Amino acid sequence: MSVRIFYYLLRISLFFAAYASMQVHAQEAENKKKWELGGYLKNMQTAHFTDVNTDWQFINLIHNREDFRYYPGKAWQVHVGMRNRIYYGPSVGLLAQNSALFKSVNSYFDLQKTIAKGPSYIVHSTLDRFSLKYTHKRWEVTTGRQRINWGQNLVWNPNDIFNAYSYFNFDYEERPGADGIRIQYYPSGVSDVEVAYKPGKTLDSTIAAGLYRFSWRSYDIQVLGGWMNKDYVLGGGWSGVMKGAGFNGEITAFVPDGGNAAGDVSVSASAGANYTFQNSMYLHISYLYCGTGMLKADSARQDILFSQVVSAKTLSPARHSIFAEAAYQFTPLIRGNISGIVAPADGSFFLGPFLNFSISNNVEFLAGGQLFFGASRSIYGGYGQFVFARLKWSF
Repeated sequence: MSVRIFYYLLRISLFFAAYASMQVHAQEAENKKKWELGGYLKNMQTAHFTDVNTDWQFINLIHNREDFRYYPGKAWQVHVGMRNRIYYGPSVGLLAQNSALFKSVNSYFDLQKTIAKGPSYIVHSTLDRFSLKYTHKRWEVTTGRQRINWGQNLVWNPNDIFNAYSYFNFDYEERPGADGIRIQYYPSGVSDVEVAYKPGKTLDSTIAAGLYRFSWRSYDIQVLGGWMNKDYVLGGGWSGVMKGAGFNGEITAFVPDGGNAAGDVSVSASAGANYTFQNSMYLHISYLYCGTGMLKADSARQDILFSQVVSAKTLSPARHSIFAEAAYQFTPLIRGNISGIVAPADGSFFLGPFLNFSISNNVEFLAGGQLFFGASRSIYGGYGQFVFARLKWSF
């Protein structure tokens, strides 16, 4: 069954890719580009175990994406992105218990559908991009489902109040979007003023904020303020270069409506640095302070690492987190990467080793894992080990 499903999806994607290619060539011949279509087809096998000598749990994911952009005129752009996923295997029942895997918390409109499901499979489709953009001189207005990216740090983004994401969700490179409207104005080539609004069913699920970004010496600086769900927010961030290394960070304070004491304020802050050596060795470190996080896990721990229910206020279950990463280009076609996160309060930690093999210009193979260590009730303990093997074809 799985082979047939993959085969049919491959044929559909090949058809779209071939059709898009023919249209693009025809348009280029006419020096006119009205639309473009891209995407990918991935097949990822996941194995999970808590002890290598016990039973392993297996889940397979067939992941297809179609990204369509239409340009009806110079000033207009339509973007539609569809994400199709087929989970199958003996452990699929565990995924069905986590509804957040299939529905974005930033959605006002319900643009997702579970097409079919059974004891060992789930077929799900969603529109995670559905927007219209208008550009005129120094103005840009985008309405619909879109990504409103205000983050500066490369791991944790306290400024990303509209659509924060989980670092552990590595297979979703486009990252989640939000239903809303975004207005951008560029006073100069080095400054940007933005106002964005995400409606909610109630005030407690509404986000409205403004941001001002400008350049100072070798840094891009930003300040923001507004309302996020139940809190007033005030924050800022920076990104630049210090002594040849990238240096970035951001901080956001969350003040609950009606709060009148310093203890009512919650703060999320991150800072990081990265450096690439001449031999292509890449090093990266980062730190996160999450005011809502735990100093140590207990029986009330909520397993949010894989729930994808994260916000700029709840980026980590730990109060303090330290991140480190090293990557190296072994050959032009093979790149290795290992990252880790430590919770200093209880010593539990995460390791993420990956190897990426470029088979051709548009085919790659990824192998790696997400490995968790610590006592069963520690912040990163008790999750076990996850091993992945993924083949991706992009078009």
